[in-house]
Amino acid sequence: MKLKDFRQTLNPIIKKVKDVYHSQRGRNLLVFLIFLFISTVLWCLLSFNEEDQFDVRMPVRLTNVPDSVTVITTPPSVISVSLRTRGTDMLKHSFGKPPTFDIDFRVYRYRNSVLLGSADVKAVARAAYGGANILVAAPDSINLAFTTRRGIPLPIVIDYQVTAGPQSTIAGKPTLSLDSTLIYSTGRIPSGVRSITTEPIRLTDLNRPTTTRVRLIAPRNTRVIPDSVDVTFNVEPLISKSRKVVIEPVNVPKGVKLITFPAQTEVLYMVPMSLYNDSDPHFRVLADYNSIAGSHSHKIKLRLRDVPSELQNVHLSADSAEYIIERR
Repeated sequence: MKLKDFRQTLNPIIKKVKDVYHSQRGRNLLVFLIFLFISTVLWCLLSFNEEDQFDVRMPVRLTNVPDSVTVITTPPSVISVSLRTRGTDMLKHSFGKPPTFDIDFRVYRYRNSVLLGSADVKAVARAAYGGANILVAAPDSINLAFTTRRGIPLPIVIDYQVTAGPQSTIAGKPTLSLDSTLIYSTGRIPSGVRSITTEPIRLTDLNRPTTTRVRLIAPRNTRVIPDSVDVTFNVEPLISKSRKVVIEPVNVPKGVKLITFPAQTEVLYMVPMSLYNDSDPHFRVLADYNSIAGSHSHKIKLRLRDVPSELQNVHLSADSAEYIIERR
């Protein structure tokens, strides 16, 4: 639609609105809307000025902690508070920065703990909300143990069960971003604690190198810093390889010679890609003379021995061979 056509369509509508506005009915409607707006504002002001009950969650923050202190007990992340105050005060807190539950270490320190009873918890919340009436707070008390002792380094042990996907393998042991952590306690470290274990890691069907963040399990009444580490599992593709191995007769009596046909057999196996060029396994393929005793077969079973642990899917191209026996 062209601009000229649009204006021609809009002009009758504008004229009709002007006619209504200049009429007695239009002026009465305008006065009504003005008074409705004023009454709505007054109602809101009166309503928000009345006291009401509100439920809020306050983030917890521990302040003024000396550098020489390590807090053992993790403080709660939030305090749930039910309070009674004016709506205007709550509206002010809603648009501003939410109040935090600040625990001043210097004020509530008692021996080796930071202690807040029920009255203390309500007092901190009341101060944060400008003197509001605190009805209920949960938790209603806080007890945070701390220590000034130095941390003791302990090695980290990985608790894991990890499997690779098809045509892949876990190459070597998993690696840690840190090999040790510091353990803190208000007293002596339990005598049986010699290492710190990770939370269980359970992964399956890995087809590429994988790194996962895992927490450390601190013994009871202790804290470890850092409390989590990165664990990396090096996953490599498997590549097929083979080599010829001479068949070795064993348990052959004196005066007897065991000859197999063929004299060599092929061993097939899969090796991690990083070891492909360096892989030179020395297998043993055995033909046991004792296995043919009482047998009417013209073939002897072959057994594979001395298989390196880094190889997978190792097998013989043929599990038996023909043989003859010569007596001297």
